[in-house]
Amino acid sequence: MFEPEIEEYLALKSKPTREIYASVYRAFLSFYQNKYGKGKGFGHFLDHIFEELKKPMREQKRVAEIELTQFIDYLKDKGKSNNSIRLYFAAMQNFLKYKQVIVSMSFINVPAPVEKKENGKHEWHIEQIKQFVDAATNYRDKAIILCMFQSGLAVNEICDLNYGDVQDELEAGILPLCLKLVRQKTSVEFKTFFGRDAVKYLRLYLATRKDLKADSPLFTKERIRGGEERITPSAIQQSFSEIAKDLPFVKMNGGYNPARPHSLRAAFNSRLIGKIDETLREFWMGHAIGGVAKAYLTMPTEDLRKLYMTAEEFLKIERSSREELDETAKAKGVVASVLEAEVKALEQKVASLETLYNKLFEMRPEELRLLLQEIDRLMHQRQREEDKRPL
Repeated sequence: MFEPEIEEYLALKSKPTREIYASVYRAFLSFYQNKYGKGKGFGHFLDHIFEELKKPMREQKRVAEIELTQFIDYLKDKGKSNNSIRLYFAAMQNFLKYKQVIVSMSFINVPAPVEKKENGKHEWHIEQIKQFVDAATNYRDKAIILCMFQSGLAVNEICDLNYGDVQDELEAGILPLCLKLVRQKTSVEFKTFFGRDAVKYLRLYLATRKDLKADSPLFTKERIRGGEERITPSAIQQSFSEIAKDLPFVKMNGGYNPARPHSLRAAFNSRLIGKIDETLREFWMGHAIGGVAKAYLTMPTEDLRKLYMTAEEFLKIERSSREELDETAKAKGVVASVLEAEVKALEQKVASLETLYNKLFEMRPEELRLLLQEIDRLMHQRQREEDKRPL
């Protein structure tokens, strides 16, 4: 059993993650109690951090970074691998973030990862995303690629989406399109967005399907007899492998595809590093960020949409939502100008007809009879001239 703070946090995690994190927290307790004595644990650690934050800025020490640096040294002495140490650090960092204590790797000597060849992920450039989309042979796969890349959603979250999750804003033509979701893995509420490019190909894909209802799967496998079947992560993985195999910039390792779905989620994050605040990026990706998430959840959707439009400039492959909306507004302005000119022309014609009507109304009967005779004569003369023209 752990202290309440840890038990509360672990309860938010899936069973596999909970087991891994529990082993990390046991290791930290062993390190911490060796240093401060039995009975000292996470409560003592957090109290130390928050007491330090009460001091004037110039007197504060970075307690969390100091303790985690020493914890890393402790793990090295225990013979832990670089990748294991990075996992231990991430587990501690995520717990502290849940308690609204942000720890930056910039101040901690976290060892570099040792990446196994078979576990390598492709590092996407924006032009390569475009080529990946172009290489897909159907609108469904194009839409999935862009929906993952522009939202940061995990592959299982893409598979779980229903038409009802996008219906209101899609049918209203709102850009970028907001998704209000709960991550099943952690039960964390979050919001994210599909940019203009994702929405474009999503529309093209959905146009190939019929009788969409709110509970219809957003993405399905190829049509099967008897209805539509929700797409699965393995089906997306297989599709991505087929698309990637002929792309020269994707280095296939013995048939293993590094351009797998999770690499697009990672690309969403990496494209926005240094451009968008870390906590906002993690909120969009559905990570547990403690009380900070409540601020974003209660933020008006339109304000959050504007923040995403800034991020979308780094995620677009064709056109951003802002560009699309500006172009639409411009086109509407042109149409409005044309209609205004036509209305003015019609108003002038009406005014001329009113003037003519008033003149006719003021004429005496004999003058009106002579006018009508003259009109009749001119019409017969025009008809004779028309008849004389060669065919």
